[in-house]
Amino acid sequence: MNKLKSVMNSFIAGLHTYDYILFAISGALFLLILLLAVVLRKKTGLSLFLVLLAFVILIAGPITGYQYIHTSLYKTELSELQIKRLEFSEAVVIKGKIQNQGKQSFKKCNISAKAYKEAGNFLEEFVNPLKPFQKMSILKEADIDINEIIDFKMILEPFTYSNEYNISVKVDCI
Repeated sequence: MNKLKSVMNSFIAGLHTYDYILFAISGALFLLILLLAVVLRKKTGLSLFLVLLAFVILIAGPITGYQYIHTSLYKTELSELQIKRLEFSEAVVIKGKIQNQGKQSFKKCNISAKAYKEAGNFLEEFVNPLKPFQKMSILKEADIDINEIIDFKMILEPFTYSNEYNISVKVDCI
């Protein structure tokens, strides 16, 4: 429960003015279409369609809008990624560079890495990344201007897995 609360608090803290405007427009559009459905309640088919459309807008609008805003305004590129397993200690070192390709400066970046088993078949290619055996996140707080590049380094430890594995690295900057 505390983990969910922490995730929700960090999500809300990361919202910007554009996100609030998007949520307000989606809510207002939902209410207007729902009101129109009530006004046209005599035409059952049209009214039912408008109610369904209102709920689709309420659910899909904020999700797709949020993803579009954050992929265009806060676009990042991860480059020169180096993943090296240390020989004399149980750790994996991940180094790389983050470039701000968005339209606004960043104040902080959340860099997360997930280690998961290598896939043996087609189905495991989809399932294994969903259940990593080790996760790590770091928060890099720095002002990153447009087109600026910063370095990062993180260490996954203790890393005791001895079979074949894959590591995925994800960067979210705001």
